[in-house]
Amino acid sequence: MALAEKLMYEGTVDVSEIVKFIEDSPDKDLYHIDLFLLAQKYGYDIEELLNIFIFGVKNGVFKMEWEYHCPHCGAIAKETATLHEAEHENYCELCKVDFANALDNNIEVFFSIHPNIRKLSHEYKEAFDSNIMDNINKKMMYQWKDKNTISGINIIQNNLFRELMGDEVLQPDQSLEIMNSTILFTDIKSSTEMYTRLGDAVAFKLVRDHFRILFRIIKEHDGVPVKTIGDAVMGVFINEQKAVSAALEIQRLINEFSNGKNNDEKIVLKIGVHTGNTIIVTLNGRLDYFGNSVNTAARIQGQALPGEVVLSELLFESAQNRAIIGKYVKKVRKQNIALKGISNELNLFHINMFEQTS
Repeated sequence: MALAEKLMYEGTVDVSEIVKFIEDSPDKDLYHIDLFLLAQKYGYDIEELLNIFIFGVKNGVFKMEWEYHCPHCGAIAKETATLHEAEHENYCELCKVDFANALDNNIEVFFSIHPNIRKLSHEYKEAFDSNIMDNINKKMMYQWKDKNTISGINIIQNNLFRELMGDEVLQPDQSLEIMNSTILFTDIKSSTEMYTRLGDAVAFKLVRDHFRILFRIIKEHDGVPVKTIGDAVMGVFINEQKAVSAALEIQRLINEFSNGKNNDEKIVLKIGVHTGNTIIVTLNGRLDYFGNSVNTAARIQGQALPGEVVLSELLFESAQNRAIIGKYVKKVRKQNIALKGISNELNLFHINMFEQTS
């Protein structure tokens, strides 16, 4: 298979330019490739370019490396070729400490040319490692993180990675932290009664069609539709503004989807959104998210009335999120409540765009 065919992923990236980059670049530029610099050079969207490289990893054009930095000195405490080899904790030989790995804090991901395409000299890795030690010896710190860094979270939250490399999961006894993620839960109003009224086949078709809308909107907002739980959907986002936008767009589009249908066939959603730290684990052979923030998001969704999006105070207090909300509604309803299993009372903010525009 020609090189171009191995990179031919749908999108706006001109694959011939990537092929030319591979063929014309000196060896040193193909070790730990700077995707952000490449995107800037050709005017590409970084997410689309990342998809090309993930597609290339799957087809043996590139290899992907995971590096686990000590959060104290920045040194690489461990390197792995796959996520499957990741561990919750690693040990830094320089600092003499154990540390927990967080996908959005100390885990870096690199792409290099695959040896089957071009075999690179070991000198590049030796020089790279030597530079790290020079930095640490001179400054007592290796400043590895910058605006061009690809973090582990960028890979985990990439839908193409999950689609093509679904077997890239953690060992059953391992977990990785995520310091900041935003969790969205949806549920259908009176779905059990809908199945009774319409029959299984008709009701399931409506539910399946609504899943397509939800999955599309979550992905368009750079989120991951993690799973369905009955008729409910769980989605996770890196960017909380995109999560809030996705929740509001889902309500708008599901309302459009139900327009013109008789009342028995209308889908009405209840949505809750919360942000916080989580852990990622392997469950049923797939990557899944757990922790107090996930439980809280589910509880918040349980407080939503039909047609509402309910946000936690952590999300509503952001001026950027309030600006997004302002595009849909002029006012929200505040609720102070103690939720089951949550130690402190929470302030929740209810958004119902249909009630206020009717």
